[in-house]
Amino acid sequence: MITVCGLYCETECHAFGNECAGCHQLKGKISWAKYINKEICPIYECVEQKGYKTCQDCDELPCKFWLVDTKNPATSDEEYAQHLKDRIKNLKEMNQK
Repeated sequence: MITVCGLYCETECHAFGNECAGCHQLKGKISWAKYINKEICPIYECVEQKGYKTCQDCDELPCKFWLVDTKNPATSDEEYAQHLKDRIKNLKEMNQK
């Protein structure tokens, strides 16, 4: 299962199976949203509001929700840049299938 932002839940999300059943199943109400003072992941909420399947459908990818609003402060800029590249690659590969 892939999230709207390009993570494979089972292999790339440390919370999956513990604190999280998956973004789609929880309708974006993921456990870490509280750390950014939200109830719903801003990325998930944006995709839903725009009627997209994933962020890949958006011309603004990656947007401020990716670059600023949901960045884990414990992750270095270099690690996060690679993480974003990997997620965008996942979304592109998913759309090619």
